[in-house]
Amino acid sequence: MAKTQILGCTALSLLCVSCAQSAPPGAPTQIPELAGRTAGPPQSCVRIATNASMRITESHNLIYSDGSTVWLNSNTCPAVTDADLLVLEPTVSQHCRGDIVKTIDRYSGIPGPSCVMGDFIPYRRPPR
Repeated sequence: MAKTQILGCTALSLLCVSCAQSAPPGAPTQIPELAGRTAGPPQSCVRIATNASMRITESHNLIYSDGSTVWLNSNTCPAVTDADLLVLEPTVSQHCRGDIVKTIDRYSGIPGPSCVMGDFIPYRRPPR
């Protein structure tokens, strides 16, 4: 009888662990650019602006800054580091989910890892 209770408790424990909430993929982990901003609904594409820039964060997220809006890409790029230069080759006037970001090593010029973009989550400052 004791073995049945132990197996029952073990099964219940595993069930509870599998239901535990985890952070969504690509969730911001203390990204300074997002401080004080509110997330909006994800979008599949963002327009390319001449004064905009894209970079990789320490947590391997792609951040696209366009004026007062900061866009967090929902996919992380674990193999890409700040030593890599991002090579963006959009086929239209937008960055879109599914586009591939290639990299080149900043110091050697050797091609590095690539990453597929996900949805773009806009972060804006709340109105005053």
